[in-house]
Amino acid sequence: MAYLAHTTTQDPAYQLDAVQPNTLVSTAVTVMLSTVETNLKLIQDVFEAVGTSWVEPYETTEGAINRKEAGNHRGLYYIYPEVNFYFGKAASNTVHNRHKTHRPKLDVDLASLYSTPIEKVEPRWIFPEGWKEGVRKYIIEDVGPIPDHWVRLGKKRVGPGVLHFPVKHKVDVDTLPVLVWDLEHLDPGLISELEDRIIQAIEPYCNDETYVKRLKGERNA
Repeated sequence: MAYLAHTTTQDPAYQLDAVQPNTLVSTAVTVMLSTVETNLKLIQDVFEAVGTSWVEPYETTEGAINRKEAGNHRGLYYIYPEVNFYFGKAASNTVHNRHKTHRPKLDVDLASLYSTPIEKVEPRWIFPEGWKEGVRKYIIEDVGPIPDHWVRLGKKRVGPGVLHFPVKHKVDVDTLPVLVWDLEHLDPGLISELEDRIIQAIEPYCNDETYVKRLKGERNA
């Protein structure tokens, strides 16, 4: 597929036709494309294992999904596949709607994640630790831990935490590449099964399952 021939990153340094052989950039691009190619083969194997015909994913960007130019259907999606960033599902909702929760995490928009800054039952959206680690590693210039945007006030009450945390992005979130599988023809249960098995197979950096496994490895080291 086209994705394996070139990356969708806007930086010319990541375009294969702009790379000269025997350079560090060429090596980095080769490694990233090798990761994508390997993981796509593993994903294809999962489709086969559950008895589902392979569906070719289409290439888009986080911005296009946010603007509803893509992802107006149920299915699976793979954010920033070059670094194996995050794999998700939209089993009973659309990919576009699922990404409403992802964009503020990628932007590190803690105020949007909390929503109205008042005491309430829960914040609008959470910011899982695996996501925080992935954003620090791949999306922003790391300045230390991303603070909590909410604090526990009682058994069933929370209040605003840190809602303003300026960061400098090292990638353009709007053009961040995403692979999307349109699986409108599959029932939600099968889409969920595909996601579960694929996460086990490719271990995306930000997914909770991978984060827990990484923590266990660090503790046992």
